[in-house]
Amino acid sequence: MRLLLADDHPLFADALRTLVAREFPAAELQVAGDIAAAQEALARAPFDLAILDLHMPGSSGFDGLERTLQRFPGTPVVVISGLARGADVARAIELGARGFLPKTLPAEVLAAALRLVLSGGTYVPADYAQPSLASPAAAEPPGGALTPREVDVLRRLVTGKSNKEIGRELGLQEITVKLHVRNIFRKLDVRNRVEATNAAARLGYGRGSP
Repeated sequence: MRLLLADDHPLFADALRTLVAREFPAAELQVAGDIAAAQEALARAPFDLAILDLHMPGSSGFDGLERTLQRFPGTPVVVISGLARGADVARAIELGARGFLPKTLPAEVLAAALRLVLSGGTYVPADYAQPSLASPAAAEPPGGALTPREVDVLRRLVTGKSNKEIGRELGLQEITVKLHVRNIFRKLDVRNRVEATNAAARLGYGRGSP
């Protein structure tokens, strides 16, 4: 089985290599740093699955996904992204992607999602596909509804906990917490933790226990 990852973030590429080696020992993972290199690899040899970062060099939003699907219609493609909204998920599936994988997915969920796609299915994370179910009765943030995990992170963030402390409590890697915090800042349209705390209070995410 041959997998292609198109992503310009070395830390994520290394993490996926480790995951594939553990969960898919017979698989070969090739990494491309931009959309042009990814398409060159796809032109040279067949792959069972192509995993494309939504935002990377040579690709503007969904442009890289569209071009790849048009050039290689026989290759299943899934999208990965550190920043995602329900609209992004819907757009990717509408264009023909076989799944949408937030980089914040726990390793076991990511492995299960890849198995589903490799078996012919389509993976859509419920938290992103159904944003109306992802937050409590508070008003929806400007950039989209927070997922349940983002709410977990935010409620700890406003108490002053560090990323490492939040990760320890939630069983997450620190880099995963950082991605969640970045998504929260974007969705709340804030620049730092003080502004996030103020926004959380306005939206009803208090300092109470999660």
